[in-house]
Amino acid sequence: MARAVTARRTAIATLGAWGASFVIFFPILWMVLASFKTELEAFAVPPSFLFFHWTTENYATVQERSDYFHHALNSIMVAGGSTLIAMAIAIPAAWSMAFSPTK
Repeated sequence: MARAVTARRTAIATLGAWGASFVIFFPILWMVLASFKTELEAFAVPPSFLFFHWTTENYATVQERSDYFHHALNSIMVAGGSTLIAMAIAIPAAWSMAFSPTK
């Protein structure tokens, strides 16, 4: 007979999942927040998490120096084209497999 899952076990599993999620996603949050800070604010000690001067200056600098959006558009076109080619091959293959007689 299966044991019932206790509330304590569920709470521990939930806390563990939240802890693992925090460890995994905190660096991503830090990187995104740092991208909206000036260089001095990004390296300030102690760091400020939400209360700082929000700026998009870093994004403008990247666009001016490297024409980032042109390269991003190229990547989107390649990804879209490869997806269309894969779908053009996969859909007829799936159709034929779905309606082929099998034993």
